[in-house]
Amino acid sequence: MLITSEKNDLIKDIKKLSEKKYRYEKKLFFVEGKNSVFEALKSSFEIKYVLVSEDCDIDLDVEKDRLIFVDKGIFKKISDTVTPQMIMAVVKMPDYNVNDLIKEDGLYIILDEVQDPGNLGTIIRSADAFNVDAVFTINNTVDVYNPKALRSTMGSIFHLPVVNDVPVDKLFEALKRNGVRVLSTNLKAEKYIYDCDISKNIALIFGNESRGVNKSLDIYVDGSFKIPMDGMAESLNVSVAASICLYESQRQRLIK
Repeated sequence: MLITSEKNDLIKDIKKLSEKKYRYEKKLFFVEGKNSVFEALKSSFEIKYVLVSEDCDIDLDVEKDRLIFVDKGIFKKISDTVTPQMIMAVVKMPDYNVNDLIKEDGLYIILDEVQDPGNLGTIIRSADAFNVDAVFTINNTVDVYNPKALRSTMGSIFHLPVVNDVPVDKLFEALKRNGVRVLSTNLKAEKYIYDCDISKNIALIFGNESRGVNKSLDIYVDGSFKIPMDGMAESLNVSVAASICLYESQRQRLIK
């Protein structure tokens, strides 16, 4: 099947998936690029369609009725990038149950009002690299299925559960019920990161790029720590801070 018109119903539907409201109405999202599509195909996610340019010569293990060839000009109109790689997958959103994901001795990331999709995607990628059990977003953090966020994950979105916009009370009740400690970064904390056991049984909160973690979450936090910095910068980018913390968690696990 070759689509040559942007008025095609499937093309119009896929183009609308760039809008958050439409994504959640259809429970679908799309990823672009060879790496992300291949990771999607290897995962347990349900793949609705794989779209490729008409002259694509990539060997794809996709059912014939799910493989759609698209005119290059049309592909550029539905792509979220300036120079698309001419391969895209439309994927069904997973239906995660928070209570099923949280367990004793787990390692979790909570993202509180993180607004930049690049930061979100980078944190998910680091969480994947350092074997985090799940990532949860709260308080209107940017949508996990935002196309820029998905590109920044480099396919890691398909490797670990990432649960979008979890009700705060529900999340922290589940963590407490399983004995998971909750820690946050704080520039005014007395302890440094290496003074805290963050190897397991821990949930780390990272907050908004300019305001940090919401004060309203203080009632749920068991403690805080800071990352030692001797330079003149007042703070770190949230994705950098999260990656440093996850590296330290991994280091602690390796030396135990």
